[in-house]
Order: sequence, then structure tokens, then C-alpha cells
Amino acid sequence: MDQQDNFSHAATVFPVRDLERSVAFYTQGLGFELTFSWEEPATYAVLKRGGVSIHLSLHDEQDQQIIPKGLLYIFVYDVNKIYQRCLAHRITIKNTLALQDYGMTDFDIVDPDGHSITFGRGV
Repeated sequence: MDQQDNFSHAATVFPVRDLERSVAFYTQGLGFELTFSWEEPATYAVLKRGGVSIHLSLHDEQDQQIIPKGLLYIFVYDVNKIYQRCLAHRITIKNTLALQDYGMTDFDIVDPDGHSITFGRGV
């Protein structure tokens, strides 16, 4: 393991309005595993699937209507399989599965808090 540049890994953190609803979306809808939660009731959760880690943080602002929106691109081995799962779980699909001019076959979904996630595979 090369630790020369001191970087280990990264995690996407999405602020959410309802942590329980968001955990259900990612675990039931997208097949992620809940690997960690913090506090009772939980205010933070870590979800993993393969090499992808998504952290969810309960939005603690006074105005729950203002939540910054995130964007995440997840590279997958079988993009059609993920697309079919999203259809089966009635997940909001923003852009349908298509070969893009930049050489990726991908599609976009939106989670319950409006964060955009793209799943894609290179040609």
C-alpha cells in the first residue's frame, strides 16, 4: 500500500431532511448496506455498496426547506442492472439510460432530498 501522498479514501456526505426515509431509499431502493449510524435517534448514517460509500447527515439548519443539493457519479460494472432496479423500485429517473457523446452509458436519478446520482459505465 502506497501511503506516499497520504490520501486514503473519500466519502460523499449528503444533507437530508429525514434520515430514516433516506436510509430506506438507499438500502431498499439501491441495495446499499447501512454500516454505521450515530446518536439515538440517528442523525448520521454511513451506507456502503461495493467500493462506494455515502454518508447521510440530518440537516440541522433552522429552515429545513433549504438543503444544498449534491451531485455524485457512481461507476458500475452493469449499468443496465442498476437501471432495471431503479425502475422496479420506482425511483425517480431524471435522464434515461443512454450512450453519451463523452463515451459513457449512464442515467441519472434523484433521491428524496433532490441530490442527483448518475450511474455509468464506460464503453
